[in-house]
Amino acid sequence: MTLKDGLYTIRHLAEGEPPVVPGGMYASSKDGKDKPVTAEPLGPDSKIRWFVARVASKENEYTITEFRDDESIPGQWARHTNKSGGPVLLIVRPNVEMFTFEWGIQEAEEPGVYNIRGDSRIGATDWADLRDPGGVKPEVLLKSVPVVPDAYIPRWVFEKA
Repeated sequence: MTLKDGLYTIRHLAEGEPPVVPGGMYASSKDGKDKPVTAEPLGPDSKIRWFVARVASKENEYTITEFRDDESIPGQWARHTNKSGGPVLLIVRPNVEMFTFEWGIQEAEEPGVYNIRGDSRIGATDWADLRDPGGVKPEVLLKSVPVVPDAYIPRWVFEKA
């Protein structure tokens, strides 16, 4: 099913974790702009929301923009152009020569669960995943997954906000 434009929370699923289990880590922009997208638990007062919008004339390609209640300029999920791996960044002032802002979002096997694709190249594809560096807030990063049968592709739950 194609993802519809709208406001979402984006929750990471650990490998083997069913999507119906409550809690977990949600993509967050609270650490500021021009920094990696991080993750945190969703609390009762949290306002971690993202505006996901389809890129015109491109199937399953989207932008992911932070939703702001104030009048500040929102940031967008971005990755370095022509550089695999690394963190997913929240960029405010787009430099289209340095960063790519479009993400392939495809439905996984479970309804409401999606894979977020960065770049593809011969033999591997970069997928958005979560890394916990230990003692520091987890970061969203691009994980290179070999193109082989049954390789685990990181999953995310998109819930209407």
